Amino acid sequence: MKAAVIYGPGDIRIEDMPYPKPEPGEVIVRIRACGICGSDLPRALDGKAHFYPTVVGHEAAGEIVELGSKVTRFSPGDRVAVAPLVPCMECEACQLGRYSLCGQYSFVGSRRQGCMAEYVAIPERSLVPIPEELSFEQAAMLEPATVPLYGLLKVGSLAGLRVAVLGVGTIGLFAVMWAKFLGASQVIAVDISDWKLERARELGADEVINSKDLGVREGGLVGAIKTVTSGAGCDLAVETAGHPTTQVQAVEICANGGKVLYVGTAHEPVHFAPKAFEAIVRKELVIYGSWMSYSAPFPGREWQIAAKALSDGALDPSAMITHRFELSKAREAFETLRSCDTAIKVMLFMDDN
Repeated sequence: MKAAVIYGPGDIRIEDMPYPKPEPGEVIVRIRACGICGSDLPRALDGKAHFYPTVVGHEAAGEIVELGSKVTRFSPGDRVAVAPLVPCMECEACQLGRYSLCGQYSFVGSRRQGCMAEYVAIPERSLVPIPEELSFEQAAMLEPATVPLYGLLKVGSLAGLRVAVLGVGTIGLFAVMWAKFLGASQVIAVDISDWKLERARELGADEVINSKDLGVREGGLVGAIKTVTSGAGCDLAVETAGHPTTQVQAVEICANGGKVLYVGTAHEPVHFAPKAFEAIVRKELVIYGSWMSYSAPFPGREWQIAAKALSDGALDPSAMITHRFELSKAREAFETLRSCDTAIKVMLFMDDN
């Protein structure tokens, strides 16, 4: 079978690999579509993979072609999306149903072979059935759709809330759509790209703010948020950019008694000035951290809600899929996601699809 095999930074080769053999409890999935996640970039281009050679890719969908022993939930021909976490199911976190916090987990596309291949062996519990009306391309968007939903469900009811989403890449755009879906009265998208902000508006944002254009005299982002919220600030700030600046701004833009949901992870130090940190105390903010997207029963209600919303058309992420490549062009696909200002979700398809 063909696979995009990564040997080192930027060394991506399309090679023949042995057809996988399913272990007990695993199935073989013929991959039809696989999205490139931002977390795949450092593994493919910067030497940050857990091991080499490696095959990445965890945002995927396809059809089952073979069953291992002890498989009970699926049959050959079933259409599925990948829920890539493989928790140990034995540690304290797993016993509590907090699978995202498993300390001994494996993960499709990082700690085990990923989905940028024609076939992959995956545990049956890490698969979600998808209906015929949902295309493989749309189903490959299921995993990123669940990431902000998992955090938003932690926060509680969004009905009537003013929600600001900081950063509108794939996860941020899904956060915009979910906030509207869950009843927010006002959704404000914040980014430094006018092009991405227009996509946010198309997908339901009521207000868009380019924070790069804001000056100190205008009060910066805090002033801009107050302007569009009649002076109140937002009730919930959802930080998805993973940038030190927005991670501080998320606290600053909240109204009294507001909530902050951190979904993005920073790769540089985050510095809170005393006044910014004091805002957490003085405004009595509630801070949520959110990691991955799994709950009990595994993989969790997030996956069921998202699969239904995508199938029903209540959420349509088509505007996010900006580039499509065959597997043989995998290196070009990675470079496009990193370097193209108008790339949001880059999707790979097997060459014969």
